[in-house]
Amino acid sequence: GVNGATPSEYQRECYTRVLKGVIALTKIVFPSNTKGPMIDSVARSYLWQIGLDYRHGTGHGVGCFLNVHEGPHGFSASTFRRTLFEYGLKTNMVITNEPGYYEADKFGIRIENVMIVKPVKTKYAFDNLQFCSFTTATMVPIDKELLDMSIMNDEEFEWLNSYHKEVYGNILPFMQTQFEKDWLKKATDPINRKI
Repeated sequence: GVNGATPSEYQRECYTRVLKGVIALTKIVFPSNTKGPMIDSVARSYLWQIGLDYRHGTGHGVGCFLNVHEGPHGFSASTFRRTLFEYGLKTNMVITNEPGYYEADKFGIRIENVMIVKPVKTKYAFDNLQFCSFTTATMVPIDKELLDMSIMNDEEFEWLNSYHKEVYGNILPFMQTQFEKDWLKKATDPINRKI
């Protein structure tokens, strides 16, 4: 729940729309060297549909020394970070995917994953362009209890279940006690659409 309380329908909707943004940004296919600000709106669009937004960048580069907000790439439409408009996303760049939503003195939501730019094979090869997408490097279960399943589509359920299966397979070998194993199983069990 939210601070130990039962979340409202509004809070569930906000959480789910943030997750929909995470999923959409993770799944996008784009030409190599696309600038981050050109695809920032993909993550925001589900909040925009109901008149909400957030006041931070959607993602930033992560460097070899784990520097926070290491560029030159990122997802943000801010004109203050000019390098975001100069450097595009290329294979093996590491970037965060962290849309959120906040209401002062009420609640806040952020779902954050680290992703790696990967090349993808597309059906066609326009002008011999290399297309890319992302693979998620973060292996942490996403909270299912806050979901408003009525606004999720089948592809989003499929993505979440696939992600949780990957998390389970990668993290289970590190779980030492039965309690830890049981927690991980429950946190990553597939969900069925119940409306």
